[in-house]
Amino acid sequence: MRLLKLAALVATASLLTVLGVPTLASAAPEERTRVKVCPLTENGPESVERLTGADRFEVAVRASQEVFPRGADVVYLASGTAFADALAGSGAAGYRDGPLLLVRRDAVSGSVLAELARLSPREVVLLGGTASISAEVEASLDYLPATVTRVSGVDRYDVAAKLKHGVFGDSNDLLYIASGEVFPDALSASAAAGDWDVPVLLSRKAGLPESTLKALRSESVLEEIVVVGGTATISDAVVAQLAEFAPVRRILAPDRYAVSAATSKDTFCELNPVVYVASGEVFPDALGGSAAAIESGAPVLLVKKDVVPGSVVEELKRLRPQQIKVLGGPNTISDSVVLQLHDYLRSAMP
Repeated sequence: MRLLKLAALVATASLLTVLGVPTLASAAPEERTRVKVCPLTENGPESVERLTGADRFEVAVRASQEVFPRGADVVYLASGTAFADALAGSGAAGYRDGPLLLVRRDAVSGSVLAELARLSPREVVLLGGTASISAEVEASLDYLPATVTRVSGVDRYDVAAKLKHGVFGDSNDLLYIASGEVFPDALSASAAAGDWDVPVLLSRKAGLPESTLKALRSESVLEEIVVVGGTATISDAVVAQLAEFAPVRRILAPDRYAVSAATSKDTFCELNPVVYVASGEVFPDALGGSAAAIESGAPVLLVKKDVVPGSVVEELKRLRPQQIKVLGGPNTISDSVVLQLHDYLRSAMP
């Protein structure tokens, strides 16, 4: 699917060039290494749809069913009780055209088992060590007609670095950096990085972990590093460290909601067909949704339970989507917010 997507973008770029339509993203060339091709999108069915279930595990299953109706060759499994391993794992899953499902440390829910059977993968990848997903859970998956592997490390930073090396390799011209200590910025960063087919590495606020430094040193053609979030999550000292490897651009905004909007604007074109919306206050619903968003070529925007922040409103007006996928039920995103989101569908915008 990645090759088909690339071929489509190349063909679209040629068409737009013939038509005289600009193909650069909004940032000036000196601010950006890569060029974004903005394909023309036809009008289609419009909807605001909840992807929800009885719990976080079923929300991830629902996102998988939505985006992978014909199954998937690979499925990633991450802890549904902690966000660390899934932050970078969602990008790897999306890059490999697979979903990310959530499990408990010592058990796999019935809904996830049923989804694994439906997806019929050739490979199942567990994210994190036995403190995240137990050896017993790993052994319980032996019945599947699939290879079961595990990506683990000494900590979340090491897991992200190993995913970068094992999935994306060491010839990336662009990398994203997000906080590994809090979840919101990494959710938006994963979708943006996934749209460029590049990895996300994680950092502490005060300094780069050794595993992240090692991953950066391994890169052979790195041209740009994008830091997602302000100094409350990643310090200027970290940016200075990163500048030793490549030019650094920071996506900076007053809060997590504005960061998600700014990250979307930095990456995604106007008239984007699909947008994913997740809670910026709790993490579980968005973890599986990020991989689905990558597969859909969509940004992840964050909202409060009862409010669509102004910065996100402005980004929705720019994107003018045809479909908005809301991750989670009314306990995390209220029905009133879902009703507000209808105002930003393409036909509702002037």
